[in-house]
Amino acid sequence: MKISLYILFIFAALVLGAVGCNRNNGDIGAWFGTWQLVSVTNLSGELMPMDNTVIVKFQNDIIQTTRQFGHHDLEEYYANWREAGNTLVIDGVGKSIAPELRLPGNSVVELEIVRRPGTVMVWRYVDAEGIGYEYNLKRLY
Repeated sequence: MKISLYILFIFAALVLGAVGCNRNNGDIGAWFGTWQLVSVTNLSGELMPMDNTVIVKFQNDIIQTTRQFGHHDLEEYYANWREAGNTLVIDGVGKSIAPELRLPGNSVVELEIVRRPGTVMVWRYVDAEGIGYEYNLKRLY
């Protein structure tokens, strides 16, 4: 009886472990993980001020941006995302994204992927008035 329960426990652990590996439709490649926004510069090279730490996470089709204030207070924002060639498309319609990214709210935004995800990644965005920003992110884990 003890051996049967032991085998059942091992089997249940293996099944739960296998299911957990494919959460949210599984792997999304190099995008998956946690990234820190290191800097935002406008396209004339001026460094934009960032008062808070901004963390970006990708999982399945969800992008989570988190603002971390002093004393570990957090604000979390969620939107949908997808990759289309050399473009990162963020669908923020009815959703929100951290204000430090300076992206228009409640809209679909296309950012150029300047450097693909690895240990760092770089995006570029130019708005309707021709004002542009470059985003530098580094992988945390």
